[in-house]
Amino acid sequence: MKRFVTLLMCAMFCALPLSAQQKDTTYVNGMYSGGSEGELNTAVQTAYEAGRLSRTVFKLNSYDWYVLTGTLQVPIGETLEIVAPTPGATQQSAPPQILWTASGSVTKNFLIAVNGDLIMKNIWVRYADVAGVQTGTPIVFDGDTTGVTGDAGEYGIFENCIFDYMPCPQFTASGSICVRCKHFNGTFKNCYFRNCVDAHFMYYGRAVSFPFDVPGYHTDYISFDNCTFANLGYVLMNEGVNWSADVHFNHCTFYNVVQFPLEQGWWWKLNVNNCLFANAWMMGYVPAQGVSSATVTITPVDSINFSVPFTEADRRILFTHSAYYLDDWLVDWMRGGWDLRYPNDPDPVKRWQPTSRINDVANPYSKETYKARTFDLIPYPRPMVDSTSQVYFDSTYNEIKLYPYINRAELYDVAELKNKINPRFVQPPLNLEPLKYFLWQKWSTNLDSMWAYMPEASFNHVWPLPENLAYANDTLKVAAMGGFPLGDLFHWWNPAVREGATDYYTAWQAQAEAENARIATWQETGKDPLTSVHRMPGANIPAQYALGQNYPNPFNPTTQITYSVPATGLVTIKVYNAIGQEVATLYHGVQQAGNYRIPFDGSHLTGGIYFYRLQSENASLTKKFVLLK
Repeated sequence: MKRFVTLLMCAMFCALPLSAQQKDTTYVNGMYSGGSEGELNTAVQTAYEAGRLSRTVFKLNSYDWYVLTGTLQVPIGETLEIVAPTPGATQQSAPPQILWTASGSVTKNFLIAVNGDLIMKNIWVRYADVAGVQTGTPIVFDGDTTGVTGDAGEYGIFENCIFDYMPCPQFTASGSICVRCKHFNGTFKNCYFRNCVDAHFMYYGRAVSFPFDVPGYHTDYISFDNCTFANLGYVLMNEGVNWSADVHFNHCTFYNVVQFPLEQGWWWKLNVNNCLFANAWMMGYVPAQGVSSATVTITPVDSINFSVPFTEADRRILFTHSAYYLDDWLVDWMRGGWDLRYPNDPDPVKRWQPTSRINDVANPYSKETYKARTFDLIPYPRPMVDSTSQVYFDSTYNEIKLYPYINRAELYDVAELKNKINPRFVQPPLNLEPLKYFLWQKWSTNLDSMWAYMPEASFNHVWPLPENLAYANDTLKVAAMGGFPLGDLFHWWNPAVREGATDYYTAWQAQAEAENARIATWQETGKDPLTSVHRMPGANIPAQYALGQNYPNPFNPTTQITYSVPATGLVTIKVYNAIGQEVATLYHGVQQAGNYRIPFDGSHLTGGIYFYRLQSENASLTKKFVLLK
């Protein structure tokens, strides 16, 4: 725990001067409030020349355009802070957009070139010009490339920002945020990466990425809280010999991600909690080529092709309270559905034969491949957790975990639960037919085509945006820690920014500090401080649900409860008093088939008769026990 807390405190301490020091405010007018193109460029340059860039907050107007006529430069040792009023649920409160001039005489390699630090709050970055033409011009963190020695790192702090319509930049082949330094520290809170696609390199649009095929860069720390990633190629990219040391995702929504949600498995410290993955890894995988990655993948240290400063014993990886779902249309389009005709056939080709339904609903490439009987060349859905990673998460010896600091829990997997975890989104950002055409071409000819969802909404500055990734699935609504919905709560469950939304975000904020402490403790110690449910050894799968009599009974103040689960599904164990009032929830989440033991501590209750109940989709079992005081 000490190591994690030290790093977290260091990051907080280093970031404090960026926002805590007293600053002057410069109000900048946009195109619709009396300003002109280049107004923000001029304001930033003027402050820098006056020696007060780091002491200035540049405040932009709501529902306005700020048209750049050149790259915003953040020199070494300086901080650029750009903010706007907090958006509400009305058109006039829309966050201001930063975008490019349509002039062809302006060099557009980078939107903002950061050799120091950058803070942005309530800003809509639209990677296009005023005519709506995409510009592959990332925000680049570039501090270490200038020959600075002893550099402690570059900090990017982004809160309630939208990163919109960013193609793969041909200059760096990176992402919306390009990490081209050795000590990047990034914090993304309540951010939305939207439509990171283009008419070329279609599946390479990324949220945060190193430049392609250029070594020597590194991320020290990066976190995403209540963020959404919708319609893009990758989310977090590690590639070559460039990697991220300490990575955190909490309450994030991933929707329509073509390939890697989290690329590579070179994790030292990683926690992914309370997240919703829907149509992540849309390309699937080709069985003949093997499974190279999944939603979360762990690569053995001795298989990493460069030197890393950690061993297997040093790793701290936590993947909990998250769901992985694929729409039926996507699995049908891949291969006609999940079912295999001969899943246990020793012939590796025949083993992957889909049912004949493929001829009715699949893409033309898969149909032709089916007719050619090369079944293992037909794409299949990626797993939530690949087989190598399962070894890390689940292996035991004499009932002792072999990797005690690599843990998963409360995961909802579409491969097991299918439509039971269909989110049923209110208004998903889905441009279905162009997306299906794009995927078909990627599986066959590799032809590029555009599949962005309503880019005209961004061009017209529509607010709130037309999509809505709130959902109706009751299981997912209580599947996160604390009984909250999975995924991004800020954008989709927050009436402050979306009128009529059910407000889960306010209540979540009130307990966020305790939740973060739970995650940090669990990651560092390998133990969830809030539960100690134990799966009992033995290979026998129970034939039916069962709830054992607690032991000891009567008890004071602790006892053990045993129960059996015959099939993977949602299980809840609760305790009630004699008049039927709930007094404790011992467990709520998805469990695999098996036999379990869970303790109950009644020290906070008065003596008397109580009842404990196992509730699942197919069973409701109750027993009585007596607490002596």
